[in-house]
Amino acid sequence: MEDCSLELDSKVYSPPTEDYTLWSEKKLKNISDFVDKKLSSYEVPTVIVLEVGHFTLPKEEENLQWAYQNMAFANALCGEIIKKYKFKFKIIPTLLVNNLDSEEDSTSQEIIDDMVKDQKYINKRSLKIISERNLKNRAFKALKNDSSLTEQFINIDGKAYLKDDDYQHDLAAGFVNEEGDIIPRCGLILTSYLDTVSKLARERLHQNDEINLLFISFSQLFHEYKRVMLGVDIYGKTHKSLRIDPMIFHWAYLQDSAQLSFKPTSTSLWEDLSL
Repeated sequence: MEDCSLELDSKVYSPPTEDYTLWSEKKLKNISDFVDKKLSSYEVPTVIVLEVGHFTLPKEEENLQWAYQNMAFANALCGEIIKKYKFKFKIIPTLLVNNLDSEEDSTSQEIIDDMVKDQKYINKRSLKIISERNLKNRAFKALKNDSSLTEQFINIDGKAYLKDDDYQHDLAAGFVNEEGDIIPRCGLILTSYLDTVSKLARERLHQNDEINLLFISFSQLFHEYKRVMLGVDIYGKTHKSLRIDPMIFHWAYLQDSAQLSFKPTSTSLWEDLSL
């Protein structure tokens, strides 16, 4: 994702003691149990949106390796949900791609074909490819056209921060130019993403009345994981029409990290869980 002020990761990581297959099988069991508990509590129609991962073009091999692994893991998670609930819940898998344009289109299609080639539950037809550049443009237009959105942010030294009585966020959501316009980055781009997938969720259920959206996101890098959390918080303050239940994972085998951040209710603070 595009650069902005980042919160440093002060945690000291240890290398994994198991091979990836065993490690991911254990994490799948823990995550599936947690997701199952959440799904069993829903009393209204629910859509599950998976942010399987994000990658940048031109391609970066380390990021792509993680993306391939995570696609297989997300596919396995879909399988666990479908085995128990059949087709009670609609599932929308997504990939967030940065710098997706006509020059990189053939490269992105090759990558996506490879990612879904051997997956049983996630295929190219079901996978939604979302351009980060388009999200940024949509977020900018929304801010220009709706003053109530811009009022949710405070300008500190040319950076836009979410107004928050508890001062939870020291990560900028964007920059402020000389004209006073907010240029979206980080959390605002994720907020635009959530607005996009919420519309997809309603279309998938063919209804506009009460629904839930269970949002499951995987990030390999700590700063990406924090940006997604910020995007969820911005969405909660600026969009009131749809409840989103977030499960945000910092998911990195080489760091032996599988940390989950979630909110028990839409109004509560984040809670963390090591898996």
